[in-house]
Amino acid sequence: MKSKCLLALLCSLSWLGNAMAETRYISDNVYAYLHAGPSNQYRIIGSINAGETVEYLNRNAESKYVQIRDGEGRTGWVDGQFVQTEESFRSRLPALEQELGDTRQQLATVDQRHRQDVADKVTQLADQEQELSKLRSQLDELSQRSEALQEENRRLSSLMDDREHNMRMDWLLRGGLVAGIGALFGFLLPLIPLRRKRRQDRWMN
Repeated sequence: MKSKCLLALLCSLSWLGNAMAETRYISDNVYAYLHAGPSNQYRIIGSINAGETVEYLNRNAESKYVQIRDGEGRTGWVDGQFVQTEESFRSRLPALEQELGDTRQQLATVDQRHRQDVADKVTQLADQEQELSKLRSQLDELSQRSEALQEENRRLSSLMDDREHNMRMDWLLRGGLVAGIGALFGFLLPLIPLRRKRRQDRWMN
C-alpha cells in the first residue's frame, strides 16, 4: 500500500515538474556534458551542443547543477553556469537567417524598383529632349518666317515710299502743267479781244 502511495507521489511530482518546465539555453561557447545526477561525479549520459534549447526542470542548491530535458527527450544534469535564460545565438540563427533572407529579398526588390525608376527617368528625359528638339526646330522655323516677313515688310514699305514719291512728283508735274497752261491762257486771253477790237475799228474807218 505504501509503495503504491509512494509511486503515485512520484508520478505527481514528475507531472508537476513537467508542468513547471521552463525554456533555457546552453551557452554558445561551451560543450556541456549531460550527467545522470546533480554533479560531475555522476556518469556522463551524453553531451549537449552549445546554444541548444533545453527545458529547465530542477536545480540542486548544493552543487548548482541544473536538471534539464534536451530536444531528444533525454533528462539529465548539467553545470548551472552553462545554462542561461537569454536566447542563444544557435537558437536565434534560423530566425536571423530568415530575417537576412527577407532583407536580401527586400533589397533586391528595392534595387529592382530603383533600376525601374532610373529607366523611367531616362525614358522621360529622352522624351523631354525630343520634345525640346521639336520646339527648337519650330522656334527656328518661326524665326526664319519672322525674318522673311520683316524683309517683305521692308520691301513693301520701300515700294510704298517710292509710290508715294512718284505720286507726289506726278501731282507736282500735273499741278505745274495746269499752272503753266493757266498762266499761258491768262496771258493770251487778254490779247484776243484787243485784236478783234482793232479790226472793228479799222473796218469802221
